[in-house]
Amino acid sequence: MNQTYTIFISLCVLVFSFIGGLILFEKSTAEQQQWIIHLLDARVLLVEQPTFLETIFPHLMIAIVFFLFYQHPLLRKLILVICAFKITFYGFCSSYLLQTQTSTFPYVFWWFPFQLVYCVLLLALANRINLFTLSLYSIIIIIEYFLIPFVLYNN
Repeated sequence: MNQTYTIFISLCVLVFSFIGGLILFEKSTAEQQQWIIHLLDARVLLVEQPTFLETIFPHLMIAIVFFLFYQHPLLRKLILVICAFKITFYGFCSSYLLQTQTSTFPYVFWWFPFQLVYCVLLLALANRINLFTLSLYSIIIIIEYFLIPFVLYNN
């Protein structure tokens, strides 16, 4: 597949899914918003520092489904749907954080940069799984785990 075409498709998935998450947030009630966030990534709702399991679980959940689909040639085409789902949730939680937080500090220094990197890495993994991207994904999770307490609870 042409590299320019792949980058264009990935960029379109990123933009349209993020906007879809923003629209989904606007159309849902407060109870639905909290239920979805609690189900997929409860760290957004936490008041205290998340444990390592709470930090790694949202990524592990997506990664397991992602790699199960990657093993089967027919399901491999649906990996972009999983990426779109993750990016939609990214847009959904971005709206939630910006609307409910009294400060934009957690959003600017934690949620936006890390989730953007995760989504871009997932899109890269959707095209080709390699050791470099997997190790970079793991390193970002570890950095996030150590950075969250400083950003969220010491500002």
